[in-house]
Amino acid sequence: MNSDAVLESVASKLGVTKSQLIDPENSSSAVKQALAEAHVIGDVRKYFEDRGVDLTSFDKKERDDKIILVKNFPFGTTIDEIGELFSAYGQLKRMLMPPAGTIAIIEFRDAPSARAAFSKLAYKRFKSSILYLEKGPKDLFTREPTTNEVATIPEQQQNEHAVEAKISANEILGESKEDDEIESVQGPTVAVFVKNLNFATTVQALSDLFKPLPGFVVATVKTKPDPKNSGKTLSMGFGFVEFRTKEQANVAISTLDGHVLDGHKLQLKLSHKQGTGTSASSIKKSGKSSKIIIKNLPFEATRKDLLELFGAFGQLKSVRVPKKFDQSARGFAFVEFNLMKEAETAMSQLEGVHLLGRRLVMQYAEQDAENAEVEIERMTKKVKKQVATQNLAAARLAGKGKIELEEKDEEDFDRDFQ
Repeated sequence: MNSDAVLESVASKLGVTKSQLIDPENSSSAVKQALAEAHVIGDVRKYFEDRGVDLTSFDKKERDDKIILVKNFPFGTTIDEIGELFSAYGQLKRMLMPPAGTIAIIEFRDAPSARAAFSKLAYKRFKSSILYLEKGPKDLFTREPTTNEVATIPEQQQNEHAVEAKISANEILGESKEDDEIESVQGPTVAVFVKNLNFATTVQALSDLFKPLPGFVVATVKTKPDPKNSGKTLSMGFGFVEFRTKEQANVAISTLDGHVLDGHKLQLKLSHKQGTGTSASSIKKSGKSSKIIIKNLPFEATRKDLLELFGAFGQLKSVRVPKKFDQSARGFAFVEFNLMKEAETAMSQLEGVHLLGRRLVMQYAEQDAENAEVEIERMTKKVKKQVATQNLAAARLAGKGKIELEEKDEEDFDRDFQ
């Protein structure tokens, strides 16, 4: 959901301005935004459940061509405006939009019309934002629409727009230009190894390049401690981009291999490193406990942020944010509640919530916690070895004036970072 729309919705409900809700000078503003998003998500879930939406169907991989989820539109957008936009491509069967006004579900009467709408409106500018569309899962609805849920777009209005709606043969056959966008990551992801990055290229720049491609999950740039500046890091000139499926990863490689980013020609290939994606269904299947591991945590997030965010759902027993030997964050954390029920509530309410722009990925920590500790120890030893090697190389360079360093190949990088 559009984070700005979420804040506008909460502020409107409380009868205050958005600036009053979020104080930019307050260090807890990011936590407030996350809690506001969790509150809106809870209201949205209840609204959809009351209207015959089976939320468990989102765990299914199979998609329904007639159902479209509409996201990222500005706050204040009405259901009539959304209906007018989509009715240009065919007859609508049902329209749902919660009072929060942050997401909508559109159901067409026939699949070809829905495919045409999806193809033409995906990533289309709408007011001050860009529309994000996702095909809904199979068996999303448990009943037929009621009178209030039936789309009622005037026939004359539909006819006025019908001239603009052109359905291609590909759309009728289901070969739309955009692949299905499934928000929750279904199982392990597939990583693409990105080599020859400019040392100045940031994670944001790499993400912006790959984000428009279907199946994009997350991008990372591998870094190491800066020996000259304590607490800072240096890019290692390579990274990984994760996709939902191997096919989508191959599409990314064929599309962007050789692309020039920040003056460097990128070299892409499939990595042996398995991605870290975790779906809601895999969370439910794992054993429950009072301890949660939070992944994809922003490096800027502090222990205080987690105390405030998770403390809203129960009494916390411990909060740990593991760090590297240079005190920089590792990107994950452990939160333990006094009661398992409190952990379940936090998992339920914070699923899909963003903190400092990153979507939190959570699962119950049992064996994972132990494995993570082993991983911490392994990575600590590896980084210390890298720093020692770098210092030795610098000493030799100063003494001899020339040194040849053997470049690691992609297999070594995969083995080091998987």
